[in-house]
Amino acid sequence: MTQTTSKKDERSYPSAFYAAAGVGDIAYEQLRKLPEVADRLRDKAAELADRAANTSGPQWKAKANEYGALATSKAAELTGKVDPVVIRDSIVSGTQQAAEKATKFYDTLVARGEQAFTQQPTAPKAAEADAGETVAEDVPPAAKPAAKRTTPKAK
Repeated sequence: MTQTTSKKDERSYPSAFYAAAGVGDIAYEQLRKLPEVADRLRDKAAELADRAANTSGPQWKAKANEYGALATSKAAELTGKVDPVVIRDSIVSGTQQAAEKATKFYDTLVARGEQAFTQQPTAPKAAEADAGETVAEDVPPAAKPAAKRTTPKAK
């Protein structure tokens, strides 16, 4: 009888841990882009401020009123064309697709977290043993009790 091991069995931590690490890795990646994004937004805000200074307010107000009236008439026209069965089917289908995407995204986060976690340097187990700590091979590091630190006594 052959025994197969899945990727889940080989992990040191639960998949939620790796998913959280994946989220942290994505956040770190995005934060590194923040200065560049801030510069672009600052430039865009200056451009829009210049455009706003060169436009007259009453012209925009008239256009907004015109589009508001058009939207109201279109909404009244479309209200009579609503089919609840089509809407329900669309919601069910959309929910199923969203669940599938969420599962794939979670799996992606787990994989990314595993990769980010394994790239971090870890202390060798021999150094831990030399420091007088008990190393349990089958217990994940997060579940190990904290080692008591002893300080030399003054004479």
